[in-house]
Amino acid sequence: MSIDKLTWLGLAIVVLAWGLLFFVADPIDLFGVASGRVLSGRVLNVAGIAQCGIVSGFGIAILGSLQLGFGSLNRFFQAVLTRTMTSVTNGEAPQIAHQRKIVERGWVKDRAYVLFNDGSVEVETMLGRRRFPSLQDAREFIA
Repeated sequence: MSIDKLTWLGLAIVVLAWGLLFFVADPIDLFGVASGRVLSGRVLNVAGIAQCGIVSGFGIAILGSLQLGFGSLNRFFQAVLTRTMTSVTNGEAPQIAHQRKIVERGWVKDRAYVLFNDGSVEVETMLGRRRFPSLQDAREFIA
Protein backbone atom coordinates (compact mmCIF):
# COMPACT_ATOMS: atom_id res chain seq x y z
CA MET A 1 0.00 0.00 0.00
CA SER A 2 1.44 3.33 -0.97
CA ILE A 3 1.10 6.37 1.24
CA ASP A 4 1.25 9.81 -0.30
CA LYS A 5 3.13 12.87 0.95
CA LEU A 6 0.12 14.48 2.60
CA THR A 7 -0.50 11.41 4.77
CA TRP A 8 3.17 11.30 5.79
CA LEU A 9 3.02 15.01 6.65
CA GLY A 10 -0.04 14.46 8.85
CA LEU A 11 1.57 11.54 10.67
CA ALA A 12 4.77 13.58 11.19
CA ILE A 13 2.71 16.40 12.73
CA VAL A 14 1.06 13.87 15.06
CA VAL A 15 4.43 12.50 16.19
CA LEU A 16 5.80 16.02 16.77
CA ALA A 17 2.70 17.02 18.71
CA TRP A 18 2.94 13.93 20.94
CA GLY A 19 6.59 14.77 21.54
CA LEU A 20 5.61 18.32 22.41
CA LEU A 21 2.97 17.04 24.80
CA PHE A 22 5.22 14.58 26.64
CA PHE A 23 8.62 16.28 26.55
CA VAL A 24 7.80 19.99 26.66
CA ALA A 25 4.41 20.45 28.31
CA ASP A 26 5.13 18.19 31.28
CA PRO A 27 8.51 19.79 32.19
CA ILE A 28 6.94 23.25 32.10
CA ASP A 29 4.15 22.09 34.42
CA LEU A 30 6.69 20.32 36.68
CA PHE A 31 8.79 23.51 36.83
CA GLY A 32 5.76 25.46 37.93
CA VAL A 33 4.90 22.97 40.67
CA ALA A 34 8.54 22.78 41.86
CA SER A 35 8.92 26.55 42.04
CA GLY A 36 5.62 27.00 43.83
CA ARG A 37 4.20 29.14 41.07
CA VAL A 38 1.03 28.27 39.28
CA LEU A 39 1.56 28.68 35.59
CA SER A 40 -2.09 28.33 34.63
CA GLY A 41 -2.19 31.94 33.50
CA ARG A 42 0.77 31.56 31.16
CA VAL A 43 0.54 32.95 27.67
CA LEU A 44 1.78 29.80 25.93
CA ASN A 45 -0.43 26.79 26.59
CA VAL A 46 1.87 24.03 25.33
CA ALA A 47 -0.52 21.18 26.17
CA GLY A 48 -3.33 22.85 24.23
CA ILE A 49 -1.06 23.46 21.24
CA ALA A 50 0.07 19.82 21.34
CA GLN A 51 -3.50 18.54 21.46
CA CYS A 52 -4.48 20.73 18.51
CA GLY A 53 -1.44 19.45 16.63
CA ILE A 54 -2.45 15.83 17.25
CA VAL A 55 -6.00 16.39 16.00
CA SER A 56 -4.85 18.45 13.01
CA GLY A 57 -2.19 15.90 12.10
CA PHE A 58 -4.69 13.05 12.10
CA GLY A 59 -7.04 15.18 10.00
CA ILE A 60 -4.31 15.86 7.43
CA ALA A 61 -3.36 12.15 7.36
CA ILE A 62 -6.98 11.15 6.78
CA LEU A 63 -7.33 13.77 4.05
CA GLY A 64 -4.22 12.40 2.32
CA SER A 65 -5.57 8.83 2.51
CA LEU A 66 -8.90 9.90 1.05
CA GLN A 67 -7.15 11.78 -1.73
CA LEU A 68 -5.08 8.68 -2.56
CA GLY A 69 -8.17 6.45 -2.43
CA PHE A 70 -10.23 8.62 -4.75
CA GLY A 71 -7.23 8.90 -7.07
CA SER A 72 -7.13 5.09 -7.28
CA LEU A 73 -10.83 5.02 -8.05
CA ASN A 74 -10.32 7.60 -10.78
CA ARG A 75 -7.46 5.55 -12.29
CA PHE A 76 -9.68 2.44 -12.25
CA PHE A 77 -12.47 4.13 -14.19
CA GLN A 78 -9.95 5.66 -16.59
CA ALA A 79 -8.51 2.17 -17.27
CA VAL A 80 -12.01 0.81 -17.92
CA LEU A 81 -12.76 3.62 -20.36
CA THR A 82 -9.41 3.14 -22.11
CA ARG A 83 -9.99 -0.62 -22.47
CA THR A 84 -13.48 0.02 -23.82
CA MET A 85 -12.16 2.48 -26.39
CA THR A 86 -9.42 0.08 -27.55
CA SER A 87 -11.96 -2.72 -28.04
CA VAL A 88 -14.10 -0.36 -30.12
CA THR A 89 -11.14 0.66 -32.28
CA ASN A 90 -10.12 -3.00 -32.80
CA GLY A 91 -13.24 -3.62 -34.85
CA GLU A 92 -15.58 -4.68 -32.07
CA ALA A 93 -17.82 -1.71 -32.61
CA PRO A 94 -20.94 -1.90 -30.51
CA GLN A 95 -24.19 -2.14 -32.40
CA ILE A 96 -26.36 0.88 -32.04
CA ALA A 97 -29.84 0.08 -30.76
CA HIS A 98 -31.73 2.25 -33.26
CA GLN A 99 -30.30 0.28 -36.25
CA ARG A 100 -32.13 -2.84 -35.10
CA LYS A 101 -35.85 -3.16 -35.58
CA ILE A 102 -38.12 -4.98 -33.17
CA VAL A 103 -39.83 -7.95 -34.80
CA GLU A 104 -41.56 -9.58 -31.86
CA ARG A 105 -42.11 -9.23 -28.13
CA GLY A 106 -43.03 -12.09 -25.89
CA TRP A 107 -42.34 -14.23 -22.85
CA VAL A 108 -39.90 -17.11 -22.32
CA LYS A 109 -41.02 -18.85 -19.12
CA ASP A 110 -41.49 -15.83 -16.83
CA ARG A 111 -39.02 -13.52 -18.59
CA ALA A 112 -39.85 -10.83 -21.13
CA TYR A 113 -37.91 -10.90 -24.40
CA VAL A 114 -37.56 -8.75 -27.49
CA LEU A 115 -36.69 -10.33 -30.88
CA PHE A 116 -34.89 -8.10 -33.39
CA ASN A 117 -34.68 -8.26 -37.18
CA ASP A 118 -31.12 -9.63 -37.07
CA GLY A 119 -32.32 -12.66 -35.07
CA SER A 120 -30.82 -11.52 -31.77
CA VAL A 121 -32.87 -11.51 -28.60
CA GLU A 122 -32.75 -9.40 -25.46
CA VAL A 123 -34.09 -11.07 -22.34
CA GLU A 124 -34.71 -9.57 -18.91
CA THR A 125 -32.67 -11.61 -16.43
CA MET A 126 -32.14 -11.18 -12.71
CA LEU A 127 -28.90 -9.30 -13.48
CA GLY A 128 -30.52 -7.01 -16.03
CA ARG A 129 -30.95 -7.22 -19.80
CA ARG A 130 -28.88 -9.81 -21.58
CA ARG A 131 -28.45 -10.21 -25.31
CA PHE A 132 -28.41 -13.61 -27.03
CA PRO A 133 -27.69 -14.46 -30.67
CA SER A 134 -30.95 -16.40 -31.02
CA LEU A 135 -34.19 -17.20 -29.23
CA GLN A 136 -33.07 -20.81 -28.80
CA ASP A 137 -29.91 -19.68 -26.95
CA ALA A 138 -32.06 -17.52 -24.69
CA ARG A 139 -34.36 -20.45 -23.89
CA GLU A 140 -31.36 -22.67 -23.07
CA PHE A 141 -29.91 -20.02 -20.78
CA ILE A 142 -33.15 -19.52 -18.87
CA ALA A 143 -33.85 -23.25 -18.54
